[in-house]
Amino acid sequence: MKRVKCKSGIEGWQCKLRENWISIEELESADRNYGVLSRLGFDNVEEAWETNPTIRGSVNASDLTAVK
Repeated sequence: MKRVKCKSGIEGWQCKLRENWISIEELESADRNYGVLSRLGFDNVEEAWETNPTIRGSVNASDLTAVK
């Protein structure tokens, strides 16, 4: 993981989606609990898993985003 400055202004992390979630099931659980997919711009877990975008986040939930 790479350390980055997030939109909230605090230091966070950046990595590929599959580096952050070990399995598609874990990503699906994170989406149910925290609404991860909508923050990353995906409609379904399979699409997000296949695309494996670079993502960025921090302890502030609003920092979670896909890096364009």
